Amino acid sequence: MGSQIVRFDVSEEHSDLHRRDELARQFRRRLAERGVAAVPSGGPPPPGAKSATAAAIGTVAVAVGSSPVIAALVEGVFAWLSARGRRTVRVSVGDRVIELSDPSPEQERHLIAWITQHAGPS
Repeated sequence: MGSQIVRFDVSEEHSDLHRRDELARQFRRRLAERGVAAVPSGGPPPPGAKSATAAAIGTVAVAVGSSPVIAALVEGVFAWLSARGRRTVRVSVGDRVIELSDPSPEQERHLIAWITQHAGPS
């Protein structure tokens, strides 16, 4: 199995499109600090979205192909969530989705297992 694309939709309570764009940039930096590079998200906008551009704001995509990438990725997700309260990350692989807002060790272990099951190496 090759790399799978995992999408992260980041948001914060009461955030507008400009703020979501800013949050996505911060999220990408957190991942880059851990050696995880974002890839172009591509794909069609979700149902009900007015445009692909608006739908892409706040979205970060990452190619996952190995366990070390998954560990670094999850570490980046939780560092970003912990940086400030009331943040949410919606993680999707294909049509499978999980939403996180509680940066607890239990949720971190759960996300590692979830990504490994749905997008990890076979």
